[in-house]
Parts: sequence; structure tokens; C-alpha cells
Amino acid sequence: MKLQQLEYVIAIAQAGSITAAAKNLYQAQPNISIALKELESEIGMQIFWRTPNGMVLTPEGEDFLVRAKDIVESMHSLEADYTNRPEDGISLRISAVRSGYIPGILGEWINELDKDEKLSLHFFETSTNKVIDEVNSGRADIGIIRVPLSQYQVYEEQMANRRFFMRPLAAFVLQPIMSANHPLANREEITVEELEMYPEVVHADDEMQLLEHNHISKEYESGNLKKVYVQDNGSKMILLNTIKDAYMWASPSKGVPTGGRGIVAVKCNAATLKTIDVMICKKTNENNRTIKICMDYLAEKCATLTGALPIEKLLENIERQPAATEEE
Repeated sequence: MKLQQLEYVIAIAQAGSITAAAKNLYQAQPNISIALKELESEIGMQIFWRTPNGMVLTPEGEDFLVRAKDIVESMHSLEADYTNRPEDGISLRISAVRSGYIPGILGEWINELDKDEKLSLHFFETSTNKVIDEVNSGRADIGIIRVPLSQYQVYEEQMANRRFFMRPLAAFVLQPIMSANHPLANREEITVEELEMYPEVVHADDEMQLLEHNHISKEYESGNLKKVYVQDNGSKMILLNTIKDAYMWASPSKGVPTGGRGIVAVKCNAATLKTIDVMICKKTNENNRTIKICMDYLAEKCATLTGALPIEKLLENIERQPAATEEE
């Protein structure tokens, strides 16, 4: 039994067919078919039923898939932990939701390290679901996900089921950010009707459709007719400065969310939902010295964010909600 065979099984189960799995893995379809047949012959068990609608796991195959995932994830984590890590130094891989404040705080942490300290830091920005996958597979030591406060308990249960350690980082209400020269930049508060007169720069990922109703307002419906969808966070900030009078929804930061590029945040009456950013890592890494130091630093600095909400009080209110409902 080879690790690659287990990876093929996982890919087929996720894609639903050998053809799709081959495409996702950039492999030739016959190679995956042969590897699967050899594996099934070796273990004396059929993992998939071949149907007109694709590959379906057999009952035995479902159990095999669970164990195969555990093995593959453990191997990837082991490889990542002991490959290309500097001796007697700091090596860390962080996967996070796109944000203006997280890279800035990480930069401050790096500045405070001893100048002779060896450092290898890999930082990736992506969507919440992909961050969870990165941590789960061992490709990231620390993940930072963005969760609607109303769904915090749901995510808490999911993280526990995955054997993840979960630590709240920052809570806030999203705000529109824009150039300091924007016509609305000097207003204390703006309406959604005023905002939508101008071009919007939008996160273009698989969570784009969920952003408005989960992180801005349940009633919010963007009526903006001019939108620019961008995947890269750096490009978003460039476009925000380049497109005349553009704006973008973003998390708060230390006064200037974009590191001093003349960008300001303005309160909008449409934003009512509270959002919380949460740090996650595998339970087995919870007490890792480097991971703990980094998490502690992030949490300490986030407590001083402009626009941040009191996390402890918010979570206490969430925990009291079930009891209040039962009493009613």
C-alpha cells in the first residue's frame, strides 16, 4: 500500500469520478485507475462501486476513506514539520482570511524578533473553508478563519470534531474602506444608498455570495451596478487607490487598514452583524512553543485594534442564549 494510492482514493471520493480526480490531480486517468485496482486487489476489498453516475463508496470503502484521510494528513503534517525548517530558529506556516490587520501585526511580530533569529514564515491568504482545509491537511500550522458571531457555536462544534484548538482573535462589524479623497471619506456615518453610488471592489472567492448576508446584514442586498471582483488582496488595495471613488467592505485595523496608503474606514448603517476572527490549530500543536508565542502575540495586539468589540462579553452572551430560550 502506497501513500499515493490513498491520495487517489481521497481525490476520487471528493470528485465523484476518476476522470474528475485525474483532472484535479493533473494525472493521467489510466494511472489512477490502475493504482485503484492494484490497491483493491492488495487489500482484498472493493472501495468504490462503479455506477453510471460515477464512483460511489462501498460501506467498507467509507471506513477505509476515513482511515486513509487520517494517514495522509498525518504524513503531510510530518513532512511539513521536518522539511526545510531552519535549525534552532522559527518556522511557521499561517493560512488566514484576507484582512488588512493580520499581515500588519505579523510584520510587527517579525520586527520584534531577535535580529539573529532564523526565520521561515509562510503566509497565505484565502477563504475560511480553504483555511480549515490547510490546517486539517497539515499545510498550515495556524489558521485564522472569519465566522459570523451568530454561527460561532456551530463552528466551535465543527472544530472540536476535527480535533482543533480554537481561540478567538478579534470581533468587529465590517466597514466600507475608501481613499481619503473619497466624497464620503469625511462623513461620520453613511447610508447604503449613498455608498452604492460608487464602484465596489469585491472579494472574488467561493464565499463571495455569503459575505453580504453573513457578515454585513441579513437584509443587505447590494444594488451596486459597478463591481470589480478580485482574488488577490494586494491587487484589491491597488484598485481601491486607482479606481476613482471606489470602496470595499473590510475588517477594522489600527486606524488605517491598509498600512498607511491613505485609506480610511467609514461607518455604514447597513452593517449590523457582528463578525469574529478565530485562530485555529491542531490539538496536537496547541502547546507548540512557536505556535503559542505567535498566537499570544496576535491576540494581545488585536485587543488594541481600532473598531474591535469586546470578545469575552460577546461570547458570554452567546453562551447564555440557549438557557434564555429554554426559560422562555
